[in-house]
Amino acid sequence: MLSFSASSLRAVILAGLIGSCLVAVPLPASAVTITVTTTADVVNGGDGLTSLREAFTTAGANAVDDTIVLAAAATYPLDECVTGALAHADDHILVVDGNDAVIEQTCDATAIIDSSDHDGRLVLNDLVIDGGPNAAAVGIEGAAVRSESELALTNVEIRNVLSPGGSVVWSSWDHGITPYRAALSNVNLHHNTGSILTCDNCSMQILNSTITDNTGSGVSLVDGYPLEVSGSTISNNTRVGVSSSGQGFPTNRMTIDNSTIQNNGRGGVRCGNCGTLLMSQSTVTGNGQTAVDASGGVFFSVSQRDGIGPASVSVILSTISGNRSVGPGGGLSVPSVLVEPGGGVADTNLDRVIVEDNESTGGGGGVHVAIGKYHSYRGSLTNNTTTGNGGGLNYTDATGPYDLTLDETEVRGNSASGMGGGIYAHQVTAFVHSGSALADNTAVGDGGGLKLGMSYSADFADHEISNNDGANGAGLDVATEVLNLNRVTVANNTATGTGGGVRVSAIAADVVNSTFSHNQAATGGGLAATTATLVNLKHVTMADDTATTGAHVAAVPSATVRISRSALVLPITGTSCAGIGGAFGGVSEGFNVHRDATCGSIASDLVTAADPQLGPLALNDGRLTRLPAATSPLGGRVPVASCTIAEDQRTQVRPAGPNCDAGALEIVESPATPDSKIKDLIAEVKAQDLPSWLENSLVLKLELARLAIKQGHTQAAKVFLNAFIYEVKAQSGKKIPAAVATSWVTKATAIRNSL
Repeated sequence: MLSFSASSLRAVILAGLIGSCLVAVPLPASAVTITVTTTADVVNGGDGLTSLREAFTTAGANAVDDTIVLAAAATYPLDECVTGALAHADDHILVVDGNDAVIEQTCDATAIIDSSDHDGRLVLNDLVIDGGPNAAAVGIEGAAVRSESELALTNVEIRNVLSPGGSVVWSSWDHGITPYRAALSNVNLHHNTGSILTCDNCSMQILNSTITDNTGSGVSLVDGYPLEVSGSTISNNTRVGVSSSGQGFPTNRMTIDNSTIQNNGRGGVRCGNCGTLLMSQSTVTGNGQTAVDASGGVFFSVSQRDGIGPASVSVILSTISGNRSVGPGGGLSVPSVLVEPGGGVADTNLDRVIVEDNESTGGGGGVHVAIGKYHSYRGSLTNNTTTGNGGGLNYTDATGPYDLTLDETEVRGNSASGMGGGIYAHQVTAFVHSGSALADNTAVGDGGGLKLGMSYSADFADHEISNNDGANGAGLDVATEVLNLNRVTVANNTATGTGGGVRVSAIAADVVNSTFSHNQAATGGGLAATTATLVNLKHVTMADDTATTGAHVAAVPSATVRISRSALVLPITGTSCAGIGGAFGGVSEGFNVHRDATCGSIASDLVTAADPQLGPLALNDGRLTRLPAATSPLGGRVPVASCTIAEDQRTQVRPAGPNCDAGALEIVESPATPDSKIKDLIAEVKAQDLPSWLENSLVLKLELARLAIKQGHTQAAKVFLNAFIYEVKAQSGKKIPAAVATSWVTKATAIRNSL
């Protein structure tokens, strides 16, 4: 590499231009290092010194790659205000090695560095660019650095540059990534005014950098892609932390990795009509708190273009918290721009992402998705709030239906002024929420936990739905073709209207191995079926629910409620089951335990006022359930031949004893004694609503049989049981329904024969 002073190069160039009588001196053909030897901002070819401005002039004229070297830690004030920016107009590489020197702009409303050849390359290393007063408030494009060339900044600090309405660093068009059109590494941009990093149709890479405390947006690109931000902090800027736009193609890609986007006034990340977002191991927090047009944590609008692959939003191992939006989606918003027939289906995926404490206007306090599929895995939506629908999540895709899945994703403590305190979802192919909790959510309207409409199917498994409040369907308010609840606990939900735990409008609703406890509503404390739904309750425990109409279950006359191997006990107020505007269509399929006969019963059921001996709602084998005591009348109610569901709510093997148990949980029941069997029979007699004289007579005979057994008088006990049997047979089909009489005779005969 040759090394020349700027003054000698200028002399050579000048000599080559003086008269034809002089011998021409060829320009150097290899890279040149130009050492700056004075801090003065002068142009004086005869002083034997090289100023920074002269070095730029020389580099722009010698048609080779150049390196300008500054003195270590020196300050270079720019006060040649008439000439303007340090200009480089050459298609070669210009490297400025700053050695931690400072270039200080003292001229008003004047740019600092300008590289104007698109085919060139500008590299700034180890440099500080300071100042740029702007009393005239002129918007300058690239007030600190304007580069039509490729641009690379490494270990560069840019501060106190004022370009209101303009930009601080500007790069030109080109979407290449080898290299990126603009590449920044270990850069610190702070206390500037204007859009800090900008370009039009460029690619940009930002590594291990800080963009903070600026008046304006940190990164503001127009159709800038791909954009990569890695290991960086972009914070406390008055507008958006990172923003770009696109044309709705997957190549319109933004990547944010291991970065913090925090406390930016309008929003954290914003991309309009973009194609691909990949965010990993990053934090987006506290954005949108000061601007009147706040856009929240992440705003990423997408399209489905004809013949084009799908847009995608993927967020992995990240936190989106404490953001605010005046539109839908306080934490994350994925709205649609253009939907064309034949376009690939957009896909939003959150993998181990925490979305908490965000707020919005118009829906989706935590997340708003209005296009394509949505999937969340092992994440959380907590303590988000909205003035619209969907405190945690608002999913409203008019182009669907598509799938919506929350896998081991907790939805807790969210609130909505509209519907769906936890989740509002409309037009869904398959809704799945499994392995977690939908809890402590509140809606002013329907669906404290979930409001789901126009869905093909809704599935909940290994799930807790608890402590939600809403007008109707406090836990779940579901309109779907098929609803499935498997190993689900629905507890402590409160509705002011219908359906404390669940309000369902469906073709079919299957509830299996599930527990309902302490739910409350005016109608249907546990569950309410408001259309011609076929409801199947299998191995379900319902206890301590409250409602004026149907403490456990209420249904319109066109609905059918089939109950098998279940326990509907301890209604706090009202009867266990009731009709809504007509008769209750309850059908027993056998082996149930009921507090009363309002749900429908057959001979194999136990209708009893006896204590079911349920434990409190507590974690049993990790599941929030109510465990019966070993002596509970629920024990052994189901013959082993009818034990067709192999596991209970805790996934314990069924049966645990000789027979299966009614309700959601299996227990190892104590062997039933003659005394306990007679007690159960007494409870059945009392629950049958017989004439008082007949009830008293039958109960007396059974109590005398119990007393005889306790005193060891077996023969006397048999006599009293025979007397009970004869009287029941005499009243069969008269005061006692024939089926009930047959059941009582069978049970009393079995007790007698066991003595």
